[in-house]
Amino acid sequence: MSYSAEQRGEQIRARRKALGYKTQQALADETGVLRKRVNEMENGRYTGRITDLYRVLATLGLEISFEVISRPTLDDLSTLFPSEDDD
Repeated sequence: MSYSAEQRGEQIRARRKALGYKTQQALADETGVLRKRVNEMENGRYTGRITDLYRVLATLGLEISFEVISRPTLDDLSTLFPSEDDD
């Protein structure tokens, strides 16, 4: 399942509150990440270092995963769009 940056931010915010970090500053103090960066994460605008993101996620008991996106090969495309010469 794919989530938007805003949805991921909402998950981070909800988890922060569920774990008792009442403010972004409290989480920032716990993780050593700037409060501004925590705010960016929660609002889906974070473009900083992945290590800071991992630090916040680990503290919240969250993780992100990566998946390979399937891209069509030239053979796939030729099947979908046969050339006119193949007729």
